[in-house]
Amino acid sequence: MGLGQKATAFISGTLIGLASTAAFAEPQHGISMHGAPLHGPDFEHFSYANPNAPKGGDLKLAAIGSFDSLNPLIIKGASGGGIRDYVFESLMARAYDEPFSLYGLLAETVETPDDRSWVEFRVREEARFSDGTPVTVDDVVFSLETLRDKGRPNHKYYYSKVAEIVRPDPQTVRFVFAPDGDREMPLIMGLMPIIPKHVYETRAFDETSLVPPIGSGPYVISEVEPGARLVYSRSPNYWGKDLPVNRGHYNFDRLIYDYFRDANASFEAFKAGLYDIRPEDDPTRWATGFDIPAVRDGRIELQSFTKATPSGMRALVYNTRRAVFADPKVRAALGLVFDFEWVNTNFYYSAYKRTQSFYDGSELASTGRSASDAERALLAPYAGVVSDEIMTNGFTAPVSDGTARNRQNRRAAIKALESTGWVIKDGVMVDAISGQPLSFEITVATPEDQRLALNYSDALKGIGVEG
Repeated sequence: MGLGQKATAFISGTLIGLASTAAFAEPQHGISMHGAPLHGPDFEHFSYANPNAPKGGDLKLAAIGSFDSLNPLIIKGASGGGIRDYVFESLMARAYDEPFSLYGLLAETVETPDDRSWVEFRVREEARFSDGTPVTVDDVVFSLETLRDKGRPNHKYYYSKVAEIVRPDPQTVRFVFAPDGDREMPLIMGLMPIIPKHVYETRAFDETSLVPPIGSGPYVISEVEPGARLVYSRSPNYWGKDLPVNRGHYNFDRLIYDYFRDANASFEAFKAGLYDIRPEDDPTRWATGFDIPAVRDGRIELQSFTKATPSGMRALVYNTRRAVFADPKVRAALGLVFDFEWVNTNFYYSAYKRTQSFYDGSELASTGRSASDAERALLAPYAGVVSDEIMTNGFTAPVSDGTARNRQNRRAAIKALESTGWVIKDGVMVDAISGQPLSFEITVATPEDQRLALNYSDALKGIGVEG
């Protein structure tokens, strides 16, 4: 029942085709989740970066809420925005013109066997933290152990899969994985943030702090107003400024994050010119909120474009652990009742496209095409889990007439439910044998989602279902 991908989005990328499969039998400049990386060892910069971009000036940004910590790697506190992006670096950098490929950042090379049972990184000798201290294998090992034991739950989950650490030489570290077959682990380790051992071995890592952290990234925190403002200044001696993964990036002298109480306060500040760029995620505001003098006289420029990266999903999701949702035919029938066409027009000014795949908007989506021979081979041990219809044609979400009555789909939903043992008695959808009504709760997190859930709940009542 996903809403889908917005037609107007501010963050974009271009997805390039997967390359042919390659075995990593020796150190490489990069690694890909599937096949070989797009860019060769002699690439100069990413395709979406301009290496000749001018440098200087300030970029003013907005954040919502507040912050009471400068450590984004722990659970405690609310961390200031941008620290993980601009202060702490990882062994490798992600390319955003490919589905999932990494290239050397702190690590000069990466090596992993065909079975991906281990991964080996060679740390660049020139890598430095912002205080001038070299980044070493000791820092890498310390980072893994600290994040695993004191970091966020996702750190503990993934980094606990490292069964052994080997140091072939002073610049190289190998992580050997437990035999659970997770082929993503070499890339996950490549994205592990590296923290300085010489700082955190004498400081409580798992406590909140407003002391500016030391990292190896292109910026340092130069100004802190707790809960209100965070300023990053570009490090003039940044060690990695000429790496291919960094050329064309990090061009502003300062990045300024100003905090606002809520989205409305942030929008008013933008209209007043208090910050420079705003990604708009509210379709109503996009459709009606920008008829203002600053737009008409050119002080604010509006841009919209369609992303070519996986859109993810905004949706109402069935909890399949509940018995009521165990039957896929019941789930499909209930999905017929969700009137996307009416909701999109009346709630969202037709700003959304219907989600047809978790990877909608990219070549990874299965929409409108049959499963490949390789996909069929992967799914062969799980016959019947994916229906023959989806294997042949891909998934297609139901389409309504957009009138809010949605009569054709509602009739189809009632007929489908009848085929699974549910019937309407006295206006209520009940189990034909037990008489138990078909009902469930819808849990939401925001007022915007509540409006969507109430609309769906009303539609469900039209077929006798209490949702």
